[in-house]
Amino acid sequence: TVSTASELRKPIYWIVAAKAIDYEQMLLLMAGVKWDIREIMSQHNVYVDVLLKEFEQFNKRLGDVSRHVRIPLPVSNVLWEHCIRLANRTLVEGYANVKKCSNEGRALMQLDFQQFLMKLEKLTDLRPIPDKEFVETYIKAYYLTENDMEQFIKNHREYSMKQLANLVNVCLGSHINKKARQKLLAAIDDIDRPKR
Repeated sequence: TVSTASELRKPIYWIVAAKAIDYEQMLLLMAGVKWDIREIMSQHNVYVDVLLKEFEQFNKRLGDVSRHVRIPLPVSNVLWEHCIRLANRTLVEGYANVKKCSNEGRALMQLDFQQFLMKLEKLTDLRPIPDKEFVETYIKAYYLTENDMEQFIKNHREYSMKQLANLVNVCLGSHINKKARQKLLAAIDDIDRPKR
């Protein structure tokens, strides 16, 4: 029983991580951001500060609890890993909800994520940051050409259909014709078909 206890940490602490940070608030704040800007911004968006404040409070609560009950490092690491993973997945979901986005808006997404990572690394010793590549790859996909996007869709099944469809509609939407868009959306649908 003792030997399997460590394996139970991840599923048990997942619910703690899901409730520790207000991910829904972050999605709402991201929905209010104007991504089709015409100038490259030098200041990150407010949702990044709000998310970092949530992580600071989480860190403080962990410290408060550990004064009464010792929290072993592996448990603390699992909690941090889950919270960061959920935050990064929420970021991608927020970016996938964008209806209009310019190149400057994509640069702002990168600025926001870099700001988040920089401040987050000061709060936790967890390295590498979980799902960092998941967010970076999604943001970089905004810059892909039509042919590269087709390959991206086939190679990146970790993203939901909605997230992939957003890349096609928002990123390539103004650069490709209707037939090419239909072809890419059909490729996304083909990937999802075996799941049904």
